Amino acid sequence: MAHIAFFNFPAVGHVNPTLGVVEELVKRGHRVTCTSTEYFAPAFEAIGATPIVYESPFGEFYRSPYNEEMMAGEGLRCLDEAIALHKQVSGYYGDDRPDVIVHDFMAWGARFYASEHNIPAVRLFPSYGVSETFNIAQKFPWSAPDDPQILEMVQRLVGLLPTFGLPGDMGAFVTHVEEVGVVFLPREFHYDGDSFDERFVFAGPSIKDRSAFQGSWQPKSDRPVLLISLGTAATGWSEFFSLALEAFGDTEWDVVMAVGDHVDPAELGEIPANFEVSRHVPQLDVLKHAGVFLTHAGMNSTMESLYHGVPMVAVPQMNEQRANALRVEELGLGRHLPREEVTVESLRDAVKAVAGDASVAERVRQMQATLHAVDGPVVAADAVEKRLAVTD
Repeated sequence: MAHIAFFNFPAVGHVNPTLGVVEELVKRGHRVTCTSTEYFAPAFEAIGATPIVYESPFGEFYRSPYNEEMMAGEGLRCLDEAIALHKQVSGYYGDDRPDVIVHDFMAWGARFYASEHNIPAVRLFPSYGVSETFNIAQKFPWSAPDDPQILEMVQRLVGLLPTFGLPGDMGAFVTHVEEVGVVFLPREFHYDGDSFDERFVFAGPSIKDRSAFQGSWQPKSDRPVLLISLGTAATGWSEFFSLALEAFGDTEWDVVMAVGDHVDPAELGEIPANFEVSRHVPQLDVLKHAGVFLTHAGMNSTMESLYHGVPMVAVPQMNEQRANALRVEELGLGRHLPREEVTVESLRDAVKAVAGDASVAERVRQMQATLHAVDGPVVAADAVEKRLAVTD
């Protein structure tokens, strides 16, 4: 069987969608290696893959808050990450070259390595796909085009690309489309979904049981469950969680609230009896029982919520999440609540409105049926094997 190498970007929202695909390929008998920081290695080992552990310039990026300071230098860090990934992985593989490279769209080091060694590649999009005609960053820019750090990154990257046999053209680098691209969301949710041609496989979310390395959860009663989380990269907005405690304490909800790594649960004061508060929760397990998800609207959380038929109140923290929140509201799958409008009353009112809206519930059921109609890990694995077959 083939040696399939996954090149990942070291963030939870990028790694989690790949796990089901990796597991499926391992089950099919392939040897799968996965670039990984120490944090993610146990997840790959648990599904039978070999983690290729490297030191990332992002450090513990899965713990890094999204704030203006972090986002300002992200372009330069992406380039440094790509250089470090290429250098360290090249030393590991040596003559043991993979048959195909499957890489996150932000794992630029994979593109350096694949071009250098003339290895076919499959590109993964844990969020919106990128083509010659569509880039979500054009609709929702991450940074100003004249940001000095972005300009420095572009200058360095353009100078570096020809050393790997790639055109020294930033525009061409960004818009280049692999022969196979896998998008981990349904075409129906994607902005301008019909503009993507046959090169793109809309596999939908690749959701597999993660209890082996994330633990499990069961409800304590028959009361409705409200899940609250701002994601693994939450900014440490402790006031939000205090507002949530006030809004939903001693109500009809059993509330499961994950506060992330930037808030100490002990600092939130007295916790109401109907709350479970911790840094992290087994989100898939909780969503199986949830009535509403009060979420930052990261793409993984959005897809996992829809997969389990749970409507959302979306409070985004950054532009990509705002894109998701607006799409959720546009498609009638929940409500967008901008951060600046968050109060005790607005949280309570938004959750009540979404929970009691029959039309939202029906549209969520329809989207859930769309997601369940496609076995994401199988479809994605088929696409990888199809790319392999072309090169045999």
